[in-house]
Amino acid sequence: MSISRTEYKFLINAKQYHQWKDEISQRLAVDQNPGNSGDYPILSQYYDTAERDCYWEKQRRFQSRRKIRLRIYGSETAKIPPAGFLEVKHKLQGVGVKRRLPMSIGAAQEFGLGNDDVLRGMYSEVGRAGRIVIDEVLGMLAAGHQPSMQIRYDRNAFSSPDGKLRITFDNLLRCRPEFPKLLPDDQNFSRFIIPEGESIMEIKSIGAVPYWLRQRAGETGLSRRSFSKYCTSLEKHDPVLVAQLGKARLRQGAAM
Repeated sequence: MSISRTEYKFLINAKQYHQWKDEISQRLAVDQNPGNSGDYPILSQYYDTAERDCYWEKQRRFQSRRKIRLRIYGSETAKIPPAGFLEVKHKLQGVGVKRRLPMSIGAAQEFGLGNDDVLRGMYSEVGRAGRIVIDEVLGMLAAGHQPSMQIRYDRNAFSSPDGKLRITFDNLLRCRPEFPKLLPDDQNFSRFIIPEGESIMEIKSIGAVPYWLRQRAGETGLSRRSFSKYCTSLEKHDPVLVAQLGKARLRQGAAM
């Protein structure tokens, strides 16, 4: 499955979160896709090269860039069991394209631990779109992509009846630069990406954003900003990137 849409992100405080969540809940339905309540945890394992090329392509505003993300939604206590997905996120000319392969939790966990044969074993079981994702991921792994960060947060999700508008609120954003088996609703994340109490509000739209939403954003002074959970987590907690940034600062200081 491939999803193409425009995304707008906003960093909001606790007061704004409650205000916007209350208003959105009166206009949009709770997203029923991953669970029964629209509130669910998300665990992701991101992949990058040893030199963190995905990070630098984002910072240098490459018009076409890709990264691999392994993701587990939900929890064992939910009415709907946890779901696993392997994704290639492709930013192309400002539009986000996501190619996604559904996986069982067991297969997602095995792949996350480095067993690429899980994908090869799925090749004959999936359709053409799935095989495209498998080929793309295996190609990127062969080119040097490897696990670089695990991220966890809690999401509140709402969507329009036609699915063209989706608004999410992500809370308690935490990460770890280690790569244990991904467990549904794993709480063992201690490093915050943004201060506790702040949230990321994201508007994902296929087509134009509705007028009422643009009007309310203007009335409340909501200011769009570029924010990447992945990049921010690396800047704060990835030993590889922290070392790279430290060397860059030393070179800048020596040149002054």
